This record gives sequence, C-alpha cells and structure tokens, in this order.
Amino acid sequence: MRASVVITTYNRRSVVPQAVESVLGQSLRDIEVIVVDDGSTDGTADELTRRFGQDSRLRVISRVNGGPPVARNTGLDASSGPYIALLDSDDIWHRDYLASQVDVLERHPEADMVLDNGMCHTPGGESVPLFDQPDWVFPHTIDAMCELSYILPSFSVFRARVLRELRFDETFRVGDDTELMWRFLAAGHRSVGNARTLAEYRAVCQPGGEAAAQLTGEQDPILLAAYDVWKRYGDRYPRAIDRGPDFHREFAEVLIRNDRAHEARWHAERFAQAAPDDPDAERLLRLSGAVGQTTGS
Repeated sequence: MRASVVITTYNRRSVVPQAVESVLGQSLRDIEVIVVDDGSTDGTADELTRRFGQDSRLRVISRVNGGPPVARNTGLDASSGPYIALLDSDDIWHRDYLASQVDVLERHPEADMVLDNGMCHTPGGESVPLFDQPDWVFPHTIDAMCELSYILPSFSVFRARVLRELRFDETFRVGDDTELMWRFLAAGHRSVGNARTLAEYRAVCQPGGEAAAQLTGEQDPILLAAYDVWKRYGDRYPRAIDRGPDFHREFAEVLIRNDRAHEARWHAERFAQAAPDDPDAERLLRLSGAVGQTTGS
C-alpha cells in the first residue's frame, strides 16, 4: 500500500461523496481510504456505504462526536500506509494529486511533509492558488509560522511515522492543523512544496446543503483560533504574539469583541506605547480595562 487517506466528516452528507469520489478516482490506485464519521446525524455513513460500499479500499468508521482533531487521530490510528494524506470532506483532489504528492516526498527524503499549491475558492467567487495568497509564506521554519503561515490539511501529505508520532492536539477544536505545524517544525522536521495545483479548497458548498452551517463566513472565530495557537507558543517564540502595532491593534479589537478583554489589555498597552497619539489607543486601553494607564506609559 502506497498511501492512507483520512477524511473526517460531520453532517456533510451533501458534499462528502464528492470528496470520496475524487479519492477513489486517483491515478494512484494502491491506497486505503478511511472516512471518520464524527457523530453525524444526517445519514452520512449510510450514504457512503450505499454509494461506495463495493470498493474494498474504503472504510467508514463511525464514532461519537469529538471534533476534528479527535476524528483525525481516529483516522491515524486506523491507517497502515507509509504516507498519510488528509482531506476535509468539502474539498476535492484532481486525479494525479496523490501520485504527484508521493513522488515529491520520494524525491525529497529529507522532507516529512509535502504541501500542494492547491486552488483556494473564496466565498466571493475568487480562485487563488495557496502559494499566491497575500501575506502567506511557506511553512518551512518557525519564523514562517510567526509570519502568519499555515497549512490546509487537504493539500498536505505526511510521512506516516511522523504524523502518528505527533498526532493532533485534541484541545484545539479549531486550528489543530496549525498547532501541529508548530510542533512539526520545532521538532526539526522539514516540509517541501509541490508547485502543481492539484487540489481544491472549497469555501462554499451546495446551496442549502447541510454542510452550510459548518462553513464559517465570519473572521473572528478563525482569528481567535489562530491566536490561541500563537499564544501557546508566545513564551518560547515571542514573535508569535508580538508583531508590531498593527497586530496589537487588530487583536486588541478582536479579543474585546469576543469578551476576552483581560487578554486584550496586553495588546492595547503595546499599541498605545507604539502609537500614543492614535485615537484608538485610549479607546482600546479603556475597553480592555487598562484603568489608569496612559498612552505614554
């Protein structure tokens, strides 16, 4: 067996069959496909069995809902291939995705993960390859992670021994993939890119589909999930949460909006120190509870 594919899903009966079809249609045939149904109540598991039960490469594991990292770890534990490819249930791969990703890893024995330059479809209808995303840098160093780097699981293939050892941190229901990359790089593992655009991250789903409620259009939950990861590593890598006045202003605002003013205060104070004459400085200090602070302190 050349590769194991782990797909996690929750109440996405309307879209996950497309993901599974894109995997079973891969030019690399020597694979196993593990779908972890994370407590769906919409008949996802039955639908997959009905449509794909004749293909012996597919296995559906149903479990009590535990969130994405728990479901991903369930898939890792069930996998047996030397490479593990991750796929979110609303994304799809082009026919040669797995063959190309495995080929890159086999040509780069120094690397333990390959990231494809997949196409990102936005809710606004734009389509931009991952490597061309504004302000994105390739996640090859801790410094890159401090510059807001991230991965998309559906574009990622890992050497199985490394991913099984690291696993996903189950305390992060969102952002577990980014947190994984901090530990991956801190442990000395290396990543490599695949310039081919062979995967699609789809930020929209079928109109009226049951997956729609899971697709977040708001930015605050995404920002807070990322912030919680950065905060974990802030003591060891200060640049993770100390990135200058614009960053401090933004996250003071986000934290205040989400009833986390006690955390916002640190950012408000640093913004005020860097930009004492900015009208936002006093407002953020006040809203964050920095009573008695002055913009010049």
